[in-house]
Amino acid sequence: QVLSVLIPAGFYVLGVELIGIYVSAAIYIAIFMVWLGHYHWIKSVVVGVAIRVPMFLMFQVWFLVPLYKGAYNPLGFLDY
Repeated sequence: QVLSVLIPAGFYVLGVELIGIYVSAAIYIAIFMVWLGHYHWIKSVVVGVAIRVPMFLMFQVWFLVPLYKGAYNPLGFLDY
């Protein structure tokens, strides 16, 4: 049971390094909802994105504190 949380957490940390905290957290939330919560994948993706978008707006836009966007920077088009 511990490994069912530990292994995805390790992939999340790797994802943060490669694609950044915003995208990898949305994927992490969606995968956990599907895998452990047994929710439908569409609902999981919607919830994952719906949680991360306000966090992006709060940190990046309102507080002007950019969080790490990863080595590949998939959100590079949102830089200003």
